[in-house]
Parts: sequence; C-alpha cells; structure tokens
Amino acid sequence: MNNIKHIHKLIFLIEGNNAVWTPEQLVDNIGSTLGNDVRFASCSGNSFTKENALEFLLDRQKVTLIENGKISLHPPMQICNGHEEFQS
Repeated sequence: MNNIKHIHKLIFLIEGNNAVWTPEQLVDNIGSTLGNDVRFASCSGNSFTKENALEFLLDRQKVTLIENGKISLHPPMQICNGHEEFQS
C-alpha cells in the first residue's frame, strides 16, 4: 500500500479534464494513470480508494456533477495553500 497520492492530485486531474468524465470514467482513468491500487490522502489525514475519493470531493464541495452527469470543479472551490507540487 505504497501508492498514496494527495487528494489535490485528483483535483488537478479533474481540473485538467473539466466536464469531460462521468464518475465511472474518472475511476477508470485514475486506475489507468495512477494505478488500480492508488489511495488518496486528504489534508486532514483521511484516506480514500479511487472509488471513494469522488464522494469525498463532492461532500467537500470541491467538485460537482453537472447536468450531463460529468464531473466539474465546483465554481467557488479553493485548494488550501502549499499544494501546488501536486499538479504534476
């Protein structure tokens, strides 16, 4: 269980593909780009599987599902400072 990424990596992945993926497509893309065993850690220390990370982001209003079922960044979303290194 060494494949741990910060949740901001997922936010930046969504940002780069804004309104492109459905939840199922996002999970598939996470598996193919970051590995099926990836887990995401939040700033508060929570850990999520690729299947549960979207639910966390929706609950925290970082992302939203738009009319066509695609994932989009929530318009007023802000990432806490100091995590720019997760963009690449």
